[in-house]
Amino acid sequence: MTPMLKICGITDTETLVGMAAAALSPDQLGFVFAESRRRIEPVQWERLSRLIPGTTKTAGVFVNPSIADITTVFKAASLDIVQLHGEESPAFCREVRERFGCVVTKTFSIQTQEGHSIRPELAAYSGNIDYILLDTASGKQRGGTGKTFDWGRIASYLAWSRAQGIPLLVAGGINADNVSDLLMHYNPDGVDISSGAETNGKKDIAKMRKIIERMKMYEQSTVE
Repeated sequence: MTPMLKICGITDTETLVGMAAAALSPDQLGFVFAESRRRIEPVQWERLSRLIPGTTKTAGVFVNPSIADITTVFKAASLDIVQLHGEESPAFCREVRERFGCVVTKTFSIQTQEGHSIRPELAAYSGNIDYILLDTASGKQRGGTGKTFDWGRIASYLAWSRAQGIPLLVAGGINADNVSDLLMHYNPDGVDISSGAETNGKKDIAKMRKIIERMKMYEQSTVE
């Protein structure tokens, strides 16, 4: 299976125009509506949504939102995916799916001091979410740290997600230099990259292209 690529933290039209000019079409583009240096407002999202390539899915990142918060964003422009990055319950995930008719990604933040077992509450999300995302936690920061976690943690989550038929993506410190190693040795269904596709806090088309090239090289190596 071809690994999915999500580029997260898109904030400006220049990035989308540059990606189009370079013919870069990741599977998903992420837009942050939670507190972050990459946060955008609904009015910005409405403008950016006009520039999304037809084959690319859009994901909105929220942390412990209300239904009203998500509704405000959808009124500006619809999202294909709602990514819930906080402590949202299985019932809330189900409500978001049903109310907005969208796909739901639930993020599980990995603390470096945790053991290698999966969290016991994970089973409650079965049937209520469409994707799992593992990201690095650092203190109170649930993700977007630009740091990797212990990838040995992936296996237990991946076994559960495969049994449920739910794709699993990995985020946290992934870039062109380590994406091949992640895919080859830990076999997630996809990667979610933000800081690894940036230079000085701005999305970098050349880095995106290099990531895509490395992922294609990995894919080719698996079919040879």
